[in-house]
Amino acid sequence: MIPRLLEKHLITDLLKDSKTIIVLGARQVGKTTLVKDIQSKIASVDTKILYLNCDIDEERDVINTTSLAVLGQLLQNIDLLFIDEAQRLANPGLTMKIIHENFSNIRVLATGSSSLDLQNKMSDAMTGRTFEFKLFPLSFVEALAAGTESGISQNIQLRKQGADAILPSVLTYGLYPEVYIEGDPVRKQRILTAITKDYLLKDVLTYQGVKNSQAIQDLTRALAYQIGSEVNENELSKRLGIDNKTVARYIDILEKTFVVIRLTPYSKNLRREIGGKYKVYFTDLGIRNALIGDFNTLNVRNDLGAIWENFLILERMKAYANKNQGLAHYNFWRSYDGAEVDYVEKSYTDALSAYEFKYQGNALSRGAYSFTNAYQTKVKLINKDNYLDFLSGA
Repeated sequence: MIPRLLEKHLITDLLKDSKTIIVLGARQVGKTTLVKDIQSKIASVDTKILYLNCDIDEERDVINTTSLAVLGQLLQNIDLLFIDEAQRLANPGLTMKIIHENFSNIRVLATGSSSLDLQNKMSDAMTGRTFEFKLFPLSFVEALAAGTESGISQNIQLRKQGADAILPSVLTYGLYPEVYIEGDPVRKQRILTAITKDYLLKDVLTYQGVKNSQAIQDLTRALAYQIGSEVNENELSKRLGIDNKTVARYIDILEKTFVVIRLTPYSKNLRREIGGKYKVYFTDLGIRNALIGDFNTLNVRNDLGAIWENFLILERMKAYANKNQGLAHYNFWRSYDGAEVDYVEKSYTDALSAYEFKYQGNALSRGAYSFTNAYQTKVKLINKDNYLDFLSGA
């Protein structure tokens, strides 16, 4: 197992807090492996652990109940309860509420593959009773640490050499654990195709009554071609032959099933920010490249700039998630006259940071200077020479 940075936070909260721990993430990102590793690390003679995988009928059936008597029988003498793929339960919110209120000595960790599905099913039942975490595919920092015996080298030069060695593969094939550890490029492509077809899109189609499977697949592919560009729902509607509301709804589903992330425009006026256009990025570049069928080497690609932008924004999201921290806002910025900054983030302490992304090159754009004049905040250029600190959330 490649060690996950989120694990220490999960163990701390699981053992020290009475709240139910919820870990959300797409299929195949390593949720089950992570839960099993936590189980092995905290298991002892004095600790009785029950693990249930709700993808398995027999295991789901034993806890798919809201009967206090049945749950009491099942959880007798149990200290820790792990429920994998909890969205498969008929009423996960009520089941976990009953456990939380009637078996206060039991610590619970549940995973789910869809924030949309699990959160809808939990509704108000678990309000104030949970800590929620998001597990992405491997972060670049985790992958880099896994390549050495003692983690990331403290020698800056060696660290940069190690990062540059794995970067082309990561930008092409992404960081799903099974894909990353596979050495054969052909098999990497086959695994990515299988994940896309058999897990991600299949899960998307099971949620919220998606009826037009071809339309949402076509939409996902169309979004893959335009990462880093503002989404025009009207244009997508005409191209795909579906109405605007359906386009918006399908993109919302893709986001809540961890296929894409959205960035809205930065504005001091929050209402205006929410109502503006947005950009879409993929939570894994390997999935994105599989959707468009392009695994060519970076030196012949005409979308390298968009790939680099997607990579950096996504890794920044992972860095904060793995630290169990959050951002108040993360956005892009564009002025009325077309000046643009790729990425703007605002912390909960109200600190504003802005970044421009270039795979190569050292000159800031006109947009960077326009942003600095408007917000008195310098824009930092992130390129192939200085990206490592940015990926760690520094």
